[in-house]
Amino acid sequence: KPKKVSEISPKDTKIVLTGNIIQKKENSFILDDETAKVEIASDINTDAKFVRAFCSVTEDRLVADLIQNLDGVDIKLFKKVEELYNKVFNV
Repeated sequence: KPKKVSEISPKDTKIVLTGNIIQKKENSFILDDETAKVEIASDINTDAKFVRAFCSVTEDRLVADLIQNLDGVDIKLFKKVEELYNKVFNV
């Protein structure tokens, strides 16, 4: 389910986060979606800056199962579509 970092709940098992990778570490990266920042464990190597991360939640940590490169996406348009989607579907 698509979520904002600030909306992550202990009940979540699978989530999708979209944001900017602001820092890379050896086996993880920091994702910032403008609501908060979170560290995501990952063995996936990417040079992308703007990504959608499909994550599993295990033992209070996020693990990236898949990372989608969104570098070519118009961020303003993306946010507008996301906002409209949330209004229509009351997400």
